[in-house]
Amino acid sequence: FWKQKQTPIPYPYTTASAAPKAQYHEFNGAKFAYVLWPSNLKTDDGNVVVKARVLIVHGFGEYTQIYYRLMDKLSQIGIETFMFDQRGSGETSPGKLKGLTDEFHTFNDLDHFIDLNLKECGDGKKLFLFGHSMGGGIILNYGCSGKYKQQIAGIVCTGPLIVLHPKTLPNRLTLLLAPLLASCLPTLRIDSGLNLDGVTSDRQYREFLRQDPMSVPIYGTLRQIYDFMERGKKLYYDKPYVSQFDRPVLILHGEDDTINDPNGSKKFFNEMCTFEEKQLKLYPKARHSLCLETDRVFQTVFEDMTRWILERTVAR
Repeated sequence: FWKQKQTPIPYPYTTASAAPKAQYHEFNGAKFAYVLWPSNLKTDDGNVVVKARVLIVHGFGEYTQIYYRLMDKLSQIGIETFMFDQRGSGETSPGKLKGLTDEFHTFNDLDHFIDLNLKECGDGKKLFLFGHSMGGGIILNYGCSGKYKQQIAGIVCTGPLIVLHPKTLPNRLTLLLAPLLASCLPTLRIDSGLNLDGVTSDRQYREFLRQDPMSVPIYGTLRQIYDFMERGKKLYYDKPYVSQFDRPVLILHGEDDTINDPNGSKKFFNEMCTFEEKQLKLYPKARHSLCLETDRVFQTVFEDMTRWILERTVAR
């Protein structure tokens, strides 16, 4: 049904204030679209209150608008957010550029934007990383070996891509051939065929995604897909590598996630990550994209996330 021409429908959330316009930043051959969503919390005398900044790393095939609800809600409590459409996604890589990225560019681009944000934050404002799904896998890896990881105040991820759920996992032959295919045909794009019913239990957000030309079909290159699966393997199997993880971390995962297996988050938390400042929260009857879940689930997730972040904005 994705191949049929769909009529886009509005994003199913009305922001409390006008969403900032996208800005553009050129780096290493790409023109990145990004949004800096300022704090909308003010004191009685009208001064803006900024408690922290969160840099958002989106999931596979996603882009900035998907996170408007989260960014708007954070702005209301004094947390500003920065989010860029990654290379291979969104407005940064439209049309035939969709999916064109690799491991080097993924982390080199992220280093660049973290560096920019750290400079803007200065010494008085803490920077946190938030990532969903593929983005969650990226920032968990960043906590192991990222260039600027020691300057990150904390890491929050939802439904991180550590290991795919059995319902999403490719067959054994595909997995066996994956290294060869990624090496010989790195830029070949395929339709991932991701089941949108597994993304969220909220009907309005499912319909939005189903009719959003920026979201579907969800194309990825063989190199991109191979790389994010290899990232997950390191988090799932490589204890010496994960032993380098030393950032406060909060992992949030829906128990009914049939895209990225919650057992991956459990194993990373219980067996792989030895850093003491860690938390794992699981949400019953919640699916993959917690930021697109029903209002009830989202509000619980939002409260858990912001409580954890705000506890770490106070100097220790």
